[in-house]
Amino acid sequence: MEVEVTVRPDTRAEWWTTAEVAEYLGVRPATVSAYRNRDQMPEPDNKLGRAQLWRPSTIIGWAKNRPGRGNWG
Repeated sequence: MEVEVTVRPDTRAEWWTTAEVAEYLGVRPATVSAYRNRDQMPEPDNKLGRAQLWRPSTIIGWAKNRPGRGNWG
């Protein structure tokens, strides 16, 4: 029997990186970068050097309300 275990980023974390956003959405980090480049997602809530950071609530709200969102939580 196969069992699929999905680990989600910690929704209690203060910040999510691009990799954590991608994990939450079930896409590759490059896809998140493409969304950013096409202005299809919220601006980062913070930056640390070149790293872009979002509050989990920003991404969760955006994911729930965007068209074609799939089942992300």
